[in-house]
Amino acid sequence: MFVPPFLMLSDMHYLPNWRGLLAQQPRSVGLVLRDYEHDARAELAAEMAGFCARQGRYFAIAGNARLAARLNAAFHCPSYMIARPAMRLGAVGPHDTAAVHNMAELLSAARVGFRHVFISPVFATASHEDARPLSVLRAMPLLRAARQKGLCAYALGGMNMTQWRRLGGFDVADGFAAIGAFQNTPPKS
Repeated sequence: MFVPPFLMLSDMHYLPNWRGLLAQQPRSVGLVLRDYEHDARAELAAEMAGFCARQGRYFAIAGNARLAARLNAAFHCPSYMIARPAMRLGAVGPHDTAAVHNMAELLSAARVGFRHVFISPVFATASHEDARPLSVLRAMPLLRAARQKGLCAYALGGMNMTQWRRLGGFDVADGFAAIGAFQNTPPKS
């Protein structure tokens, strides 16, 4: 398993047909179960893990390291959990990811061993309407710092292929994670 350049974040409100949409994507698109409030999250996680395994896709579970370990999935760490090893179940796996919103969180993620970080929110996003976007001006130093630390840096927040190109594509980041970008067309580098 490796962390692919493009990651679809699940969202039952915006992407209720995650299975059909993911099946249309190239193998360079992985899946991250976000849906923190889903009534049957463990069952949904097992369904997604099986689907991704059959398709040979990367799969991660956000916010629940025990569930990720039980399903042999990668773990996506929300920023508030980075400095809480008990919540992360200790050591960071080679394919785990962490969400970071500022330089302090980026440095903390690197210090505890994360190799992949989601810099967010780069642009305004409907899934977190109240979050102030970093914008290209503030995201770029974080993306550069991540790479200087030897981390794989992914852009998150309002990302689609137009925004990916605006940001600078693979010249500045290792990929992006999104919800809406996968509703209609697959990403192409």
